[in-house]
Amino acid sequence: MNAGAAVALAVVALAVVIGLAARGRKQMDLEQWTVAGRSYGTLLFWVLAAGETYSTFTYLGASGFAYANGGAAFYIAGYGTCAFVLSYFFLPPLWRYAKKHNLVTQADFFTHRFRSPWFGALTAIVGVAFMIPYIEAQLLGLGQIVETTTGINRVTSMVLAVVLIAVFVYASGMKAAAWVSVLKDILLIGTVLVVGIAIPVHYFGGFGHLIDTVQAQHPGFLGVPAPGSPLGVPWMMSTLLVTSAAFFMFPHALAAMYTAKSEQTIRRNAIYLPLYQILIALTLFVGFAAMLVVPGLKGSATNGALLSLTLKTMPSWVVGLVGGAGALAAIVPISLLLLQSATLLARNVYQGVLRPKTTEQGVFRLSRGLVVVVTAVALLFAIFQPALLVNLLLTGQNGVSQFFPAIVLGLVWRRLTKAGAATGLVVGVAIVAWTVLASKNTLWGLNPGLLAIIVNIVLTVGVSLATAERREPTVRAEAAEGVA
Repeated sequence: MNAGAAVALAVVALAVVIGLAARGRKQMDLEQWTVAGRSYGTLLFWVLAAGETYSTFTYLGASGFAYANGGAAFYIAGYGTCAFVLSYFFLPPLWRYAKKHNLVTQADFFTHRFRSPWFGALTAIVGVAFMIPYIEAQLLGLGQIVETTTGINRVTSMVLAVVLIAVFVYASGMKAAAWVSVLKDILLIGTVLVVGIAIPVHYFGGFGHLIDTVQAQHPGFLGVPAPGSPLGVPWMMSTLLVTSAAFFMFPHALAAMYTAKSEQTIRRNAIYLPLYQILIALTLFVGFAAMLVVPGLKGSATNGALLSLTLKTMPSWVVGLVGGAGALAAIVPISLLLLQSATLLARNVYQGVLRPKTTEQGVFRLSRGLVVVVTAVALLFAIFQPALLVNLLLTGQNGVSQFFPAIVLGLVWRRLTKAGAATGLVVGVAIVAWTVLASKNTLWGLNPGLLAIIVNIVLTVGVSLATAERREPTVRAEAAEGVA
């Protein structure tokens, strides 16, 4: 075993120990397991939010997309910042609503706000369906990182990783994800800064000369659209809007928000989290550098642009740290995705509509068991139906972005009805599903997710106005709690 492989495996082993130790001495129940007792202050919440947000996509997808599509990749550096601006305004009232009514999943909001367990179950199923591509993307990224940096077979590394993840999620839940995020963030920030700065300086003398060289050898590549790419300005801007709306709409992202100690914690993080976008910008530059230094990568091989250049440039122990950090960049979001997928199915589908008399302890036990089931399904998809990481991420983002109108309007508009929210959501998801099945990555040059959101909003508002007289007084009284 070479030094790089030893370092990477040591990092993963340390993460497993931290994950198991995170349980602590407190009695583990559903709230502790899913939202860590809503106890995280600014620093730990920042680490957790960054942990679930900045994943293998930071290492692989962003640089690979820049390698393949040129200037269109700059949307990646912008959508997180736009999402944090939105979160400053709508996440604090959502956190307040969740704390008041003891919500632990995204679907709990729909169940409580619209007084409908069936609506909660529907949103739970939709959420899980669109988290599976996200889990698959993380598993594929993890497999590629471990295989490239250690030589361990991709499928073997994915199987071993999901077993380890399932074990510490089963034992420690959200606390495992939070504390492993501390190690992951330290390594991710360090390795991206080193690789993202050292590679452009080593090969081109700096960022300016890198850009000049790209422009000289591939004129127009840094423009939008790049030559040969169908992704023009309309696609870029529409994707920026969709991904900004989707950023906190993944069920695991909202569950991470529930862990905050206070509204002020959430607002502070909306201010500080954009600093992480600097790392994204650096990985884009590495993608541009890789296009010049290791040309010829095609299809899914572009996901390995950053790793290929790191192997070519860095000493073995640095490659090992990159591999270990990359593995943790998959492990943290996978653990949150598995945790929330299992909880949604157990709490909002099984307890919500199938067996309403199930106790909280029963839901807790079932959630733990379903972690294994969801893990197996995602692993099978990753092994037998691999795809480009960006395509998988965009599929999930387009899908969960359809929650945005119902959640935001549910907080600020008293006249929103269950019929309106459900109609908009179902039609929006149907449009996204059709574009995925028909392999339509663009419609009239736009991201199809934006068209789905527009139709969703129109139907949500229109049907709500038409059915407003049927609202129950209790629903009206609970709506729009305290948005400034």
